[in-house]
Amino acid sequence: MRKPEANAIALCPVCRQPMRPTSEKCPNCGAERHYGPRIIESAVCAFAGMVLLAAISTLLLPISLWTILFAAIGLVAGFLFSHNRFSGDRWLK
Repeated sequence: MRKPEANAIALCPVCRQPMRPTSEKCPNCGAERHYGPRIIESAVCAFAGMVLLAAISTLLLPISLWTILFAAIGLVAGFLFSHNRFSGDRWLK
């Protein structure tokens, strides 16, 4: 790969090696730019929200249809939390 020109150099946030500022992947360390949450992050946050709100509703009321409603609300809330938490662009290895 050609070396970038001196005025068009950016440093990789992971390995601090020179790279092009428009690159989506670092040629040195292989880190990639990600926008938004990955699938695993969305799934973990949604599952945690579902379990947490279902547990809270079970503590307040006996298991009923309200528990299912609270679990569904927790699922949506966890999914929205993951999109809020991981909304920016990040460099992941």
